[in-house]
Amino acid sequence: MSTCESKTSYSNSSQVVGVSHAYICPKKEQVWLEGIRVDPKYRRTGIASKLINQMIRYGKEMENNVTEAAAITAETNTASRHMLEKNDFQKRAQWKYYTVGEENDHQTNVDGSTIRKYIFEKNQGNVPDNNTNRYCNKTNVYFASLGDVEEIITFLSKSKTFVSSGRRYFQSWKWYKLDLEWTEISELITGRMIIVVRTRNTQEIEGLAIINTRVRENYSAGQMQRGGQDQKILVHEEDDSSYEDDDDAAFQLVYLDAPTSEILNNLFVFILKVITSNKFARIQLFTPNQIHSENSDSYEIEDVLSKFGITNSERFLLYIRSL
Repeated sequence: MSTCESKTSYSNSSQVVGVSHAYICPKKEQVWLEGIRVDPKYRRTGIASKLINQMIRYGKEMENNVTEAAAITAETNTASRHMLEKNDFQKRAQWKYYTVGEENDHQTNVDGSTIRKYIFEKNQGNVPDNNTNRYCNKTNVYFASLGDVEEIITFLSKSKTFVSSGRRYFQSWKWYKLDLEWTEISELITGRMIIVVRTRNTQEIEGLAIINTRVRENYSAGQMQRGGQDQKILVHEEDDSSYEDDDDAAFQLVYLDAPTSEILNNLFVFILKVITSNKFARIQLFTPNQIHSENSDSYEIEDVLSKFGITNSERFLLYIRSL
């Protein structure tokens, strides 16, 4: 997960009336557009469209392998949606963003104890204490190992949630393709970024989450590894300096796939165990808008998250233009 390249374009060399940013994403296959702004006095004159075309031209000039342009916008931002659709972008996916522990809500302090207390008070009936594993009675939740790669690929390849997500995961307010290849999945596993849920009766993977958070070694190894093997926790060493508004105080869940509400509940309890063993001041969740269940229906994520004190969300739309 390397830092993307960037460029800024202006619509007029003598007077700045518009600005936008383009990034060539890590795999060099996608140019990401964001921050398109036009002086109000010059709006509806085609400047935004010119900026979009210039950013796409830049992407294709920088990398021959660029095959698509992508952008994200709030569901309520009708002006931005109209501009993208006018320029041949197609809506590909809907995502939700949840956050708990923002400083302006007075939910955090320097060591993160306030947010942990807040979450646990909202969920006293679900969160186990340190001496019990009640949440694992029917499932086994753990950080994935390299031995899980093929099963993870199989799970995601059959997942309707993965398809509805646009086959993406989140990073620094960009949604990148997640290719179901051994190299890419194993890289995420090595970085301690994939958590899987197995049912105890069939031992099949029934759900998973992808995180982008540094997990410190002060969490019990037996709780982090499948089968309780006594192994050290590996700290994710990757540089995350590209996160403009995020830091080590934020726990980020960047993809979620739980076909039943019970699996989601158990998965999130495990995540809270990780959070309470680290000094995270806030939680940020980026999830597909719909989590599809095994019987082809979907359930409301909020029905589960509300038990953990997480209720407020924002909706975002992912737009793609093939090049």
